[in-house]
Amino acid sequence: SKIIHARVVEIVEQVYVEIKNYGHEEQKKKLIAGIVLTGGGSQLKHLKQLVEYITGMDTRIGYPNEHLAGDSDQEIASPLYATAVGLLMNAIENKGRNPNYQEETRNEEELVLEGHPEGKTTEKSRRERKSVFDLWSEKLKDFLDNAE
Repeated sequence: SKIIHARVVEIVEQVYVEIKNYGHEEQKKKLIAGIVLTGGGSQLKHLKQLVEYITGMDTRIGYPNEHLAGDSDQEIASPLYATAVGLLMNAIENKGRNPNYQEETRNEEELVLEGHPEGKTTEKSRRERKSVFDLWSEKLKDFLDNAE
């Protein structure tokens, strides 16, 4: 535990140096929300208190279910999944903002498939094939749309 504690202190100190280099003390660059800890490492015992002690800034643990509506699974509620949920939400948001997203993806897919040893695939098979990311984002979007 002493080794882990020493490494965590080093990491927090380096992060705080970067925050200071950013200029967080200036009014325009002030970090209003303070520090939000996410990921599996944020579940270390007393990490929040350690970060507050070293930085003197407000700190909290970021849970992904804060941004999910309705009855989300307890498994997804762990800070371990905060980054994955955030990336999916960002992808859905960007997909909604860019109407040419589907067209751009289709053009890139055609370029890749033309060099495939079996030859160019049909439009139907291209539509049926979805990446894991697309399936996840669709499920997340359905979940958010159907949540109360």
